[in-house]
Amino acid sequence: MKKSVLGTLITILLAGTAGYGYTIIRDNDADIFESSVHQVEYVVDGDTLDIEEDVRIRLLGIDAPERAECGYAESKAFLQLLVADAHINIEKDITGADLYDRLLRYVYLPSDDIAEDDVLVNEAMVRAGHAKTMAVAPDNRYRDLLASAQDEARRAGKGLWGVCPQEDDEEEMQADAEPTNDECLIKGNISAKSYGSTYFLPGCANYNRVKIDLRRGEGYFCTEEEAIAAGFTRSESCISPS
Repeated sequence: MKKSVLGTLITILLAGTAGYGYTIIRDNDADIFESSVHQVEYVVDGDTLDIEEDVRIRLLGIDAPERAECGYAESKAFLQLLVADAHINIEKDITGADLYDRLLRYVYLPSDDIAEDDVLVNEAMVRAGHAKTMAVAPDNRYRDLLASAQDEARRAGKGLWGVCPQEDDEEEMQADAEPTNDECLIKGNISAKSYGSTYFLPGCANYNRVKIDLRRGEGYFCTEEEAIAAGFTRSESCISPS
């Protein structure tokens, strides 16, 4: 009934404006820009590039070394290898641009074969160890995918993880509570990096890295149902134990 009433109102409004010469105009320039294929003109560093018309793109969800930091040259060179002179697609999350007027986007290398996957450049940089994840709400569309890629790179000692000194992650610096019941081993973690509240099953690739701080509302659960009821969601990067 509500849809019917709304449709009637719209029809009346459109009919009423027709006699006065009003025209409803839909500006789709933004849609055209987002759906277009863009030419990479210049790679600034491992997480920033320029496309045509002096538009600067900051790759969402990742952070590469700045100039004079360990791994800077290698990170930039790897991004150049991926996208130099390439045609790319871009994808917006929630936030449009940062304080420096750089567009915040996910960047894809489209495959020429319809049966093959496109390459998500943001993920490729992290998986190769040439950038780290930097999840900032509300732009968390590929949070778990990037977290999984980073865990793989870190365990394999790729890129930055193999040659650069690493500071302990904030989560690893937290107090690590032990389970009080050997049958309740599901970890409920509240990330300090805007990943949200997620739970990890024993056997997950990064299960041992997750620290539990009871003071922050984290804890152990006996079942997935208990974790979900407490407001935690299962990490998409978690693989169920066999």
